[in-house]
Amino acid sequence: MKILVVGGGGREHAIIRALKKSPRCSEIWCAPGNGGISYDAHCKAIPATDVDAMVKFAKEEAFDYVVVAQDDPLALGMVDALAAVGIPAFGPDKAAARIEASKVFSKDLMKKYGIPTAKYETFDDPEKVMDYIKAQGKYPVVIKADGLALGKGVLICQNEQEAADGVKEIMLDKKFGASGNHVVVEEFLTGPEVSVLSFCDGKTVKPMVSSMDHKRALDHDEGLNTGGMGTVAPNPYYTPAVAERCMQEIFLPTVAAMQAEGCPFKGCLY
Repeated sequence: MKILVVGGGGREHAIIRALKKSPRCSEIWCAPGNGGISYDAHCKAIPATDVDAMVKFAKEEAFDYVVVAQDDPLALGMVDALAAVGIPAFGPDKAAARIEASKVFSKDLMKKYGIPTAKYETFDDPEKVMDYIKAQGKYPVVIKADGLALGKGVLICQNEQEAADGVKEIMLDKKFGASGNHVVVEEFLTGPEVSVLSFCDGKTVKPMVSSMDHKRALDHDEGLNTGGMGTVAPNPYYTPAVAERCMQEIFLPTVAAMQAEGCPFKGCLY
């Protein structure tokens, strides 16, 4: 099989290394790729978010399969565009990708289907955000940009001034672009974190090894949230009992909810 992997980071390099182990993989490309990836795959300098150029390239090169690894091209509908020209791809279509691309969508989905989540409200008016935060009077408070922000669109605010600064940064200064047009204001939860990625076909859930992601920068977790400062796997807190509870209360209900909404999730669900 001739395979194209879309992206240019460590995630894509790891995927390429794994794909190369398959005897069915005869040729592998990556777009845009990077210097390190070029040792393991042919690279093509096409931005991951340029859906039209990527699909044109995939069609010209007659790829048998495409792995869309980055969130942004998934949110832009690259899987849909590839399907339209007859090229199968790994990853959710645009409708299903909303569960990662829109925090408002995912939170509303969890509320509607009774999937455990922190208490929250959504807003598109900066003044109403602050009215709500002042009325709640609970700190820390979490403010999240609705859209994709490379893992950095989450602010944990310790007081009213930090909240006001955060709202200004996200909604008025547009630090994260259009991702900040809508925000989620969420109650602050503390405790051990667990991340689980699962392979999904729209109905079935097959989890990978659990991990514990360290999000915040600086010593003593005093800095901003990031895309991840480091990871431990497997997660020492993720016992078999916790895993079973997550499967029954979170994983399976989420996949069923996406089906019920008419956008079954196929790909890797975080």
